[in-house]
Amino acid sequence: MVGRGRGPFVAATPRRAAPGRVIPEGCAGIGTPARVTRGPIQSLFPMETVMAVLPDNREEQIVFCETHNDTWESNFAAIGLASDMVTLLKARTVAARGALDAALEARLASKTATSEYYNAVALMRTQAALCIDLIKAHAAQQPNPAVVYNLAQIPLPSPPSPLPAVGKPEDFIITLQPSGAVTLSWTADNAAASSGAFFEVTRKLPGQTAFVGIGGAPGATNRDRRMAFTDQSLPSTSAASGAQYIVRGRRGEDWGLPSDVVLVQFGFDAAGNMTSATLQMAA
Repeated sequence: MVGRGRGPFVAATPRRAAPGRVIPEGCAGIGTPARVTRGPIQSLFPMETVMAVLPDNREEQIVFCETHNDTWESNFAAIGLASDMVTLLKARTVAARGALDAALEARLASKTATSEYYNAVALMRTQAALCIDLIKAHAAQQPNPAVVYNLAQIPLPSPPSPLPAVGKPEDFIITLQPSGAVTLSWTADNAAASSGAFFEVTRKLPGQTAFVGIGGAPGATNRDRRMAFTDQSLPSTSAASGAQYIVRGRRGEDWGLPSDVVLVQFGFDAAGNMTSATLQMAA
């Protein structure tokens, strides 16, 4: 083909992207065929250069485009863009904003629905627990509770596990009362009075061959975690050589380990009155 007055006509050679770079769809210049790619769109420039302008956050990217679209549309030729490129960007910006709004609305709806779900289950659980309590109370009044449990299709209550034995008494403290009585106090594991724990106290005086029971004390309470027993029957004539005690806990007929022998020595003044008491644990 021959041009008019300008010599032979030479067709423009399509511009190719540099190796490793693909000209994205919608960004082809005159004489440059657009190449549709699959997968992530690659930039004509290094990605770090583009991302230095575009924000990292998706919502901020939408705001960026919204604030630049009108300016780019008004000045597309002066800044090297084609009109249809800016038109496509504006359409995609509107779509992105709509998708964001829909996502935020869906998240709010999900939170509201989840809260309503939790509240509904809580009300159901409270009502179900009330029904189960009434079923159990009714079953307890029947000669054969299993019939009620089977009819209600709920499991029979498991038999209570046996409580551990009352622990061995230890950590003794001896206190001499003004009256001459002696108070022993101690600690022990698994010794709550509410669980039925009780402690027997036995004593052996000089000349006796066996320990004799002299009383007892209930287990520990929330107010006092130490158990205590006051021996008010200690003969002053026998106290000169000291007295031996053994404390042992039980719950019903289930006995725990006895304490080590507690040897109590007494001090006397010139008039023969007891003035002090010291404790010694027998080896």
